[in-house]
Amino acid sequence: MKKDVKKQIWIQIKGENIQVERKKIKNLYLRISPADGTIRISAPERMPMKSIEDFVIEKWDWILTTRGHLDRVRREKDVGQQLTEDERKAQKEAYKRKLSEVLPQVIQKCESATGLHALEWKLRDMKTRWGSCNIQKKRIWLNIQLAAYPRECLEYVVTHELVHLLVPGHGKEFWAYMDRFFPDWKRVRKELNGR
Repeated sequence: MKKDVKKQIWIQIKGENIQVERKKIKNLYLRISPADGTIRISAPERMPMKSIEDFVIEKWDWILTTRGHLDRVRREKDVGQQLTEDERKAQKEAYKRKLSEVLPQVIQKCESATGLHALEWKLRDMKTRWGSCNIQKKRIWLNIQLAAYPRECLEYVVTHELVHLLVPGHGKEFWAYMDRFFPDWKRVRKELNGR
């Protein structure tokens, strides 16, 4: 029985080298290495390269956002490792308290601006995301690390997740809504991701 040989190639999109691995799969998968930020694509064996490139370009904003957050996590890793377990727990609780104090006002402001409403808001410590949205349940999670950033960063993430109640992905329609509801989102996102 022959061993399945994976076909790996490198392509370049927007000046970035991207690893493409052909596999016996049905769907495209995109991963970003936490260690060095390398973009890796797993693609069906027969999928045209143009389809792969279009997929990467469509996900480009997400790639930049995720990479920026991973960069920040790596820069702060050494400092974080110096904290004791008790200190980390205390820091997380302090972040939760701070967000709990300001979040009701921010939610009211953003829901009023967008006309959108989430049924439930929750806080948790996330490693690679600032927020996430369960569209079916209209439940939004926010990263407690947002407490360490200016309030406008929290407003950006809250608006971003609310817009996902209208548009699941990050296509042109999504960013058109962001332009409408939060015109300064590009500047704030850069500040949030340290880019």
